[in-house]
Amino acid sequence: MPQNQFDFLIPIIAIVIPFAFVAVIIGMKYFNERKIRELQHATIRLALEKGQPLPAELLAAPVEAPKGHRATNDRKAGLILIAVGVGLFFFLQSIGTGPRVHLAMVGFIPILIGIALLINARLERREKKDSNG
Repeated sequence: MPQNQFDFLIPIIAIVIPFAFVAVIIGMKYFNERKIRELQHATIRLALEKGQPLPAELLAAPVEAPKGHRATNDRKAGLILIAVGVGLFFFLQSIGTGPRVHLAMVGFIPILIGIALLINARLERREKKDSNG
């Protein structure tokens, strides 16, 4: 059986690709924030050149999302992960035959993470209720 001359690249690519994806995501976030700042500065410069007053909102730092939405985000993410895990389980169960029959158990990873997020959302909601009296 002749071996392909590029077979040595497969493990290298398998190791490098996840790190490359993370680097691309971080780079996209950085360039997006930079573009927003550039547009904001251009707007301020244009307003000053025309002699218009600057609104306080334009000079203020960007507002972060309120922390009260975290439980809702956890609940939504938990439900999505459970659905993805169930779909993954059934998909892998349908293609897993012979020695790959236990491949479907990989679907339990997102299911269990989703359950943990749902538990966290419920606990945060209960803590919020207790703190509000």
